[in-house]
Amino acid sequence: MAVALAVLVCLSMLAVGGVHAVSATDTNDDPAHDVESYADIDDVEHVLDPADELYLEDDGSGVLVYTEDGDDDIDEFTLGADLGEGIAHVLIAGENDGDEDIEGGMSAALEEDAFAADGFLTMDQPPELEELDVEIVGEQTAENSEFEADIYALIGGEDGGIQQVSTAGATQAQAQQQQLFDSAGTSGDVEVGPDTFSTSGEFHVDFGDGAMADSPDEAFSFDLSETDGGYELEVSEREMTMDSMFADPVEDWETEAKAEASLEEEYAEMADELGGEVTIEIHHHEFEQQDETSYWKELDYTITYEGIQDGLEDAVVEELVDDSATDISEEEAEEIAAQITEIEIETVEFEMNSGDEIDASWEVVINDYAPVMEAMMDVSEASLEDEQADLFEDEFEDFDDMFEAQQAADLRSTFEWDATVGFTDDQRLELEATATGDSENYDDYTDELADRGIDVGEEEVTFEFNAYTEDGDVHLDGEFEVGMDDLAEEMVTSVTSVMQEESDELGSFASTLEDTELEIAKIDVDFDSETVEIEAGAKFEDTESLLEDGMLGDNVVVTQIVGDDENGDLATYVYLEDIETDDELDEDELAEAGLVDDDTEVYEPGEGDREFPEMDTEGAANFLDVDLDGDGIPGFGMAGAIVALGAVVAALLARRA
Repeated sequence: MAVALAVLVCLSMLAVGGVHAVSATDTNDDPAHDVESYADIDDVEHVLDPADELYLEDDGSGVLVYTEDGDDDIDEFTLGADLGEGIAHVLIAGENDGDEDIEGGMSAALEEDAFAADGFLTMDQPPELEELDVEIVGEQTAENSEFEADIYALIGGEDGGIQQVSTAGATQAQAQQQQLFDSAGTSGDVEVGPDTFSTSGEFHVDFGDGAMADSPDEAFSFDLSETDGGYELEVSEREMTMDSMFADPVEDWETEAKAEASLEEEYAEMADELGGEVTIEIHHHEFEQQDETSYWKELDYTITYEGIQDGLEDAVVEELVDDSATDISEEEAEEIAAQITEIEIETVEFEMNSGDEIDASWEVVINDYAPVMEAMMDVSEASLEDEQADLFEDEFEDFDDMFEAQQAADLRSTFEWDATVGFTDDQRLELEATATGDSENYDDYTDELADRGIDVGEEEVTFEFNAYTEDGDVHLDGEFEVGMDDLAEEMVTSVTSVMQEESDELGSFASTLEDTELEIAKIDVDFDSETVEIEAGAKFEDTESLLEDGMLGDNVVVTQIVGDDENGDLATYVYLEDIETDDELDEDELAEAGLVDDDTEVYEPGEGDREFPEMDTEGAANFLDVDLDGDGIPGFGMAGAIVALGAVVAALLARRA
């Protein structure tokens, strides 16, 4: 949302090209303004479309008038900008054709070192949703990083059963789901330490009287570990095998010798490819025919790989060098391969028993995983084009520093979960889930980051989301806050960097936006089933940087934009000025800049009888809760941040039939 709001601010300024305030004294007494404009206007797509009308004044100023057919659904539309005060504002209100009984609102604000957003939504409770209760909260500060989520949902029809869900299609699918299982659940944890990654957990499914109730009791498990010379895999299988056109269980598994030959054939290929050896040792074997096409098989065996380490490294090197998506030399590939093979597999265990129920569990412990992460980042960086790599250069450097800081601080992050889903006695579907995330030594970690030039001491992120049913309605609400030094500057810089990369039309102007020192950008949205209102604005500390760029031709700049709903039509007024002379604007130059064409009605000085509106700066200041400087030039300014919402874009930028 913060990025979106920054985009909204930047687009507002782009809409007016080189908007800035120039007083009569500036214009007359300082003709040496260094206006950096496009060398050849023909090489750039016109920023504004030709106006419907142009009113010229003999002091070097003029007004472009654009008129759009109004929308019957829009009841109120105002747009204003005043650069002297550094403020912009827009309001759009109208009808909403929503059929449902719904109500909601959202507010977001981006300031110098903070971003905050909150919102709510209320709607009718669907008949299939019996109960809902969701709460998700979290925070990340200099001392801590944690979150917690609790979810409960009860789904069923008004008459009790989930099969009563509204549509026939849903009824059939839900009924089939009901037949597949009675209940299911999973729990587990993941822990990431400075040198160790571990995870353990389990899941369970009870099929009850469903389609899987008569399945045979089967079991499968394996345990992978690392030895001094290679890897050892212990496997246990208890399963029913079927005769088919693709497999002959008797030929493959009838005797221990046949089973050993089948296993060697299955596992020897990888050992040969890696230049090592594989050994198969069978500890238990049993094979029994059940009927004409099915056989019961029991196998316990150990597979030992030796001498494959060098082969693994060679295989990784070959894969990296031959990959056309990466630009990696053989020497670099060898270094990455050595990092990858440094990983130590302490244990990888998995066990599953199945029949009318499924019970499974796992445990994984990986040591010395850090070199693998570093190798993955090297491969990721090598996979990017030069321009992309340059764009993310700082991020890659920060990742290295962050990883070093994690190890130095002994940072440990833990994620745990527990979830169950099942049918109640009256065939309602009940879901319960919890999840938590926590960290140890996080304050030491942020200290280590600061020692490496990454200061997050003032950074804070908090969020909360709630969803619940009450009095026949579903309520959703949430809030999100970010605190960070120079947050607004970072957001604006990020957006303008992208614009410079992708837009020839706006690239040279985008860099000037970074110097405008955004004070606040804000947007409010309120709606229900019948109406919707959108209000947005922005306040800037400094707009002098915009003097350095002109996008409408030599010396011609935009000094004001005002939009209003007039007699059902949307009218937009764009005020122009020649900043170097008091001479009348040159119509040919305006035509060259694409501002007028043969269809534009031009009024010379003294012609035309039309009043032009001014911006309500006090109303904009009240909305943004800011103070006005009071020394601005009335009517001069930038387009409102709401340009990005579409209506103003249409009025100013997209009037291209």
